[in-house]
Amino acid sequence: MALKAVLFDLDNTLYDFSTAHKLALRAMAEYGESRFDVPARRFLLAYQQADKQLKEELPYVAACHNRVLISQRMLELLGLPSVVTPLELYETYWSTLLHSIKPREGVVELLSRLHHQRIRTGICTDMTAHIQHRKIAALGIAGYLDVMVSSEEAGVEKPNPKIFHDCLNKLHVRPNEALFIGDSFERDVCGAHAAGLIPFWLNTTNEPAPEADFRYKELHSLKELL
Repeated sequence: MALKAVLFDLDNTLYDFSTAHKLALRAMAEYGESRFDVPARRFLLAYQQADKQLKEELPYVAACHNRVLISQRMLELLGLPSVVTPLELYETYWSTLLHSIKPREGVVELLSRLHHQRIRTGICTDMTAHIQHRKIAALGIAGYLDVMVSSEEAGVEKPNPKIFHDCLNKLHVRPNEALFIGDSFERDVCGAHAAGLIPFWLNTTNEPAPEADFRYKELHSLKELL
């Protein structure tokens, strides 16, 4: 069957989230150090603890990624004012991250080629819709994309097949007419396979290939598709 759509994960697939996340956390810790006189290392440790707690309390829902909630919990753990202040930390984090990100090499060229070939494109991503739209705008790729479905909209996170199917339904495309590209083997590759799409694993960190009872394509750069 002819290929009609290509769906992408967003974070660590179309741009380097890990590096940008570290920069944003550092900026937030420096803000906390100057505002509350709390050592940056202690601030970051509390953030990690808060992040872990929320993911345990709110598993597989978009709210577990909300930086306002994480910041609020972190301030509570540190015994610091936790009303309104989380918004300041939220803005510090996201303004730093959004100003630091850029598309991975080959992303714009690939999206442009798919657009000209009339192959439909979409983003299927965990996290909240608001911030994912802001990332897409910061990356300058909105004009090449047809749809986006976030876990906030779908009500589930990857690898649940529903989030993939919601994206396909918006495009009016069957699962076997689409391929999915993502960096997480469990969430993206296994999830896409379970949903009936053709899975592509973007392995930019050269991790050992996990064993799987299904076929998938491994990439080390999106330039390989050009």
